Amino acid sequence: MNGSATFSAPSVFRRAFSDSIPVMAGYGTMGFAAGVLLSVHGGIANSAFWAAVSSATFISGPLQYLFVDWVRSSLALGGVLFVVLCVNLRYSLYGLSLLETFRGTRLWTRLYLIAGITDETYALEVACRLRPPEKQRYCLYLTALDHLYWVVGVTAGAFVGSALPFPSDGIGFAMTALFLVILTDQCRECANRIPAVVGGAAAVAVFVALAAFLGAAKARAEMLIPTMALLVAALLLLRGRIERPGREAE
Repeated sequence: MNGSATFSAPSVFRRAFSDSIPVMAGYGTMGFAAGVLLSVHGGIANSAFWAAVSSATFISGPLQYLFVDWVRSSLALGGVLFVVLCVNLRYSLYGLSLLETFRGTRLWTRLYLIAGITDETYALEVACRLRPPEKQRYCLYLTALDHLYWVVGVTAGAFVGSALPFPSDGIGFAMTALFLVILTDQCRECANRIPAVVGGAAAVAVFVALAAFLGAAKARAEMLIPTMALLVAALLLLRGRIERPGREAE
C-alpha cells in the first residue's frame, strides 16, 4: 500500500487484524499451555481468575511460564523484580525505536503502546508503512488485539485445566521448544552466535558452581538469577566484539 494514502479507522483496524492473525495462532496456543500449567501446577484456587489477571497485567510468554514456579515456590519479590528486568530489558530498546512513532498520542495511549510491546507486535509495527495518524491507530489496534489473544489463550487454558483435569506432562516444554527454534534460527547468522555461546557457558558455569556447594537439585532451583546476572555482565563486556562492524558479513 502507498504510505501516503489516507485510511479510515475501520480499514486500519481490518489491516491490523489481518496482520495479527499469525500472532493469534501463536499466542493462543502458547497462552493455552501456560494457562494449563498454572491451573495444574500453580497450586492456587481460582486459577482461571489469576490467569486472566496475570496475562492482562504482563504480556510476556517467559514470565507467564515462570509465574507458575514463582507462585508454587513463593519466590521473594526482589528475585522476581530482577528476573523481570533481565527478561524484558530488550523491550526498552524496542520502545526507544518507536518513540517517534508514538509521539503525539495521548499519554495513556502512549503508555499502553509501550507496555504492550512484544517481539511479534514490535515486528509488525516496524514493518507497517502507514504514516501518522494512521500508523498510530494501527499500532493501538494491533497492540490491543495481540493483548486480547494472549489473555484469552491463558485464561482458556487455566479454565480447561481446572475443569477437565488431564495429564500435563510435556506442556511445560512448549516455551523451551519455542526458544530452541528461535535460537536455531538466530544462530544461522554469525553475529548472533557469541550471545548464544555466552548464555550457554554462563548457565553451565553457574550450575557447576552451585552444584558443588548446594547439590544438583538445589542448584537447578537457584541458578536462574545468578545466571542472568553473569550473562548480562558478560554481554556488556563483550559488547564491542558483538557489535563490531562487518560481523554480519562474516
